[in-house]
Amino acid sequence: MSEHKAILLSVHPKHVVKMFSGEKRLEFRRTWTKHPVSSIIVYATAPTQRIVATARIKKVHYGSPTALWELAKQLGGGLSRKELYEYFKGKKEGYAIELESISRIPLPVEGKKIMKNFRAPQSFSYVAPEILSNIEKGIKS
Repeated sequence: MSEHKAILLSVHPKHVVKMFSGEKRLEFRRTWTKHPVSSIIVYATAPTQRIVATARIKKVHYGSPTALWELAKQLGGGLSRKELYEYFKGKKEGYAIELESISRIPLPVEGKKIMKNFRAPQSFSYVAPEILSNIEKGIKS
């Protein structure tokens, strides 16, 4: 299996707005990839249902909800303590993905226009490097 450098990540639109404003610099996940990734393609879930951005991964943090809350306060988690604890309910540890270089796609695009057999991932799915490259070219032009 070739090494994947990018994933498609499903994110609720209210969190996407906070990413764009800079309020949310961390994306929290109950599980994370088994293979190393350096970039994320952001898919905004319903009602948007479009690919809306790309981002680089600065660092992946792993820890207890308490440790992740402290990190959220420092770096910008974009959610309340209650929301974070609710999200990690039943989990002793989780992940905070520190994002940088968030690039908004000027005209959000349907996944099927970029990927032949597109299906919105439940959490994330690996993406071929050329898909990320094509999206990034579209952002620059």
